[in-house]
Amino acid sequence: MAGMNSEDYVFDSIAGNNFEYTLEASKSLRQKPGDNTMTYLNKGQFYPISLKEISGGEGIHQPISKVRSVIMVVFAEDKTREDQLRHWKYWHSRQHTAKQRCIDIADYKESFNTISNIEEIAYNAISFSWDINDEAKVFIAVNCLSTDFSSQKGVKGLPLNLQIDTYSYNNRSNKPVHRAYCQIKVFCDKGAERKIRDEERKQSKRKGKCADHSSQLNAFSDVKVPMLPSHKRTDITVFKPFMDLDTQPVLFIPDVHYSNIQRGVHVFPLASDELEGEGSALKRGPYMNEDDFAASPIKLSRIDEPKRAEYMGIRSTFVIMLSHVFSWELSSAKVVQQISDKYEVPLDKIGKVFKKCKKGILVNMDDNIVKHYSNEDTFQLQIEEAAGTYKLTLTEI
Repeated sequence: MAGMNSEDYVFDSIAGNNFEYTLEASKSLRQKPGDNTMTYLNKGQFYPISLKEISGGEGIHQPISKVRSVIMVVFAEDKTREDQLRHWKYWHSRQHTAKQRCIDIADYKESFNTISNIEEIAYNAISFSWDINDEAKVFIAVNCLSTDFSSQKGVKGLPLNLQIDTYSYNNRSNKPVHRAYCQIKVFCDKGAERKIRDEERKQSKRKGKCADHSSQLNAFSDVKVPMLPSHKRTDITVFKPFMDLDTQPVLFIPDVHYSNIQRGVHVFPLASDELEGEGSALKRGPYMNEDDFAASPIKLSRIDEPKRAEYMGIRSTFVIMLSHVFSWELSSAKVVQQISDKYEVPLDKIGKVFKKCKKGILVNMDDNIVKHYSNEDTFQLQIEEAAGTYKLTLTEI
């Protein structure tokens, strides 16, 4: 078979409309002409985002149908890089734990059937791979309020953007082939629903005032306007394509993250030269190695081989989760192997592996212990070094 030249795998990104991303969440009823659609979210609540390729293959001539998308929380484009980092640093300094992320992805089976290679590449960004022949669906939660970026009370919250950059595995460019965004405002304690109800109430009153004669205005103020069942309404926000594909996004990785990492332990599975420290931009190398398409060893979203177990997924620093595990096929050796691969702890240097229950009882973790794990069991992982070997302790939380 003849070799394939670089011209044989070209992703046509000129049109900028190869992909469509949609967010299922309540939209503001007070949209001004020419303004971007504002979508309301509740802090920490997971919302579905769908991704699909819509060009029908007309602009794509490539041997590999897999792409990689990065979903991130960013500020509006009028914010400089320095301003964005300053806002993120302030937000991070006010969190109860240094491990708190700006964005999370849910471990839902509906997502795992459509995506793979999930990576928490920064505190405000998550990346994953998906096949353009199938629609992908992920569930995303934003953990920062729009009012979290100022110490002043009563200040109007900063609108945030959910931005999605999609990269092709068929070129060597660090530039995305498609970029789109939607504007969001994040509330606490079901504030998104309250905001929608308030807008519905004001909208109904305005319509009533326009319909009534001036003599009826006073009487109208005493009438209770029936509210629309906003909780039953499903709004769809279509991400707006962004033509600027050259500006690199600001990825927030706080300094404290690195100070807490020892002995070559990495939470974000990027090579060292792919991270430039705090606020670094995402870099991409050539994806021509077959290993680049393998699932992340510790956060495996889907197993294509029959009767294979899905392994543990990193949730945050030193936290592991069992997701969709077939416990009868998961062994203690596989768990140790996954921890070794993820945290770059030499396998031959790992000694004792213990499990500590919530009552503080410490037991040796063997196959009999592992087989009793159930779906979404979560543990705190502690790695200790002594006399050149590592002791692993998994504590139930």
